[in-house]
Amino acid sequence: MTKDSKKGELKKKEGLNWQTEADAELNSSEWFGAIIRYFWHLGRKKFDTFYNQRELKKNAIIGWLLKVIMLIILIYLGCLYMNSI
Repeated sequence: MTKDSKKGELKKKEGLNWQTEADAELNSSEWFGAIIRYFWHLGRKKFDTFYNQRELKKNAIIGWLLKVIMLIILIYLGCLYMNSI
């Protein structure tokens, strides 16, 4: 490969700005985490203090844990339902 073709490939890769399923999952986890943290503090703090650039990692972790717990509960209830039939 020549030096010019490598630069062209880098520009092509940098130009791609596609939103994937993982991006949407992360965004929803951030929102769920911020909402949970807001309700945990009983609304005493403004929502903007929880949903900002510094707090996104905490929100994503809490939101992801909520999703996993809800999935486990859903699977458990499905198993109970299937066993009762």
